[in-house]
Order: sequence, then C-alpha cells, then structure tokens
Amino acid sequence: MTVTFRNTLCLIVVASCLVIFPCAAEKFDPKTFQTEASFDLVVSKSNYLKPGTRSIQCRNAIVSLVHGLVSGNSDGLEVMFFTRPIAEAALPDIMSNHARELMQGDYAAMVLLLDKENKVRQVNLSVVVPGTTVGRTVAWKPDELRKYFSQVTFSARRLVLKSKGSYSDTESGPEEMKLSWAIDLDLPVFREVKR
Repeated sequence: MTVTFRNTLCLIVVASCLVIFPCAAEKFDPKTFQTEASFDLVVSKSNYLKPGTRSIQCRNAIVSLVHGLVSGNSDGLEVMFFTRPIAEAALPDIMSNHARELMQGDYAAMVLLLDKENKVRQVNLSVVVPGTTVGRTVAWKPDELRKYFSQVTFSARRLVLKSKGSYSDTESGPEEMKLSWAIDLDLPVFREVKR
C-alpha cells in the first residue's frame, strides 16, 4: 500500500483534531451548538452603510478558546452565532476552515477577552449581514462589564453567557449607529485555536 504525503498529512490533521478537540471526536449531537441569541444593528446615519434596521435571530453557536489575541498577549473566547443550523457535515469546515461556509450569510461574532483569572476584561461584537459588516468594542470599562457581562462564567471548558445590552456609536462624526444584543448561551468549548 502506497501512502502519499497528502494522505499522511490528512491522517495527522484528523488525529490532531481528535486529540485537541474532544467534542469533535464524540458522536455528533446538534445540542452542542443550540442557543438563543438576537442582534440588532440600527444605522441612523453613515457615509458608507445603508440606513435602516437589520436584525439577526440566531439558534446555533460555536464557542472557541483562542490563544494569542491582541498582539499575542491574551486568551479569549470567540463565539460565532449563526442563523443556519449546524449539521454534522459542517464539522470539517468548522475545524479546518474557521466555519467559512457557515459565515456565508447573516452571523454575529462576539470575542470575550479574558484576564489571567478567566474573567472578562473586554468584549468585541461584530454583526454581519450581506453587504454590511459592523464591529465594535462594546464593553471594556468596569461599569460596562458589570452592567452587560456580569452573568458570564467560563470554567471546565464550558461558557455560560447571559447578556442583554446595547452600544451606541454617536460620537465618531458621520457615523450614527446602535448595536444591541440578547444572549442566553450555555455551551461547551468546541475547539481551541492559536492566532
């Protein structure tokens, strides 16, 4: 039997995924991804974005533990929220392609930067609808974190996140927009990556 370099590489990647990401090695369970989240983007004034309201209702999410955020100095949790269901056929895309196929359409991404005690110290939110992408740091001051992200726990490779809040961007000149969110999530960390 002839083993090519490509076949060997594929076997190494699959074996690595099974070791690094134990969730992926288990039998597929759609409940691993089910959650409730909604996001609204209201653009009142912009030189680049079309004014109006865009809403996303998400029923599925992927939680990733990410090492090397913010110039390689921080760990964080990246939560990708999707309007489409996550099927078993999507696992290779999630594991090796950062869910690029699932990101074709509406989605939201929230990054929770963690301190050394795994407490949230900053939250970034991006909302993507076809033709429009808006990303902002929605909380970093202690009072903002207490107000919007006091119900966040990360332990034993599981994220519990209950948050409802909004961020207004009205002081940056020609842009007037508002991001709001409502999240009720209790999911395992599905994958771990380095940036």
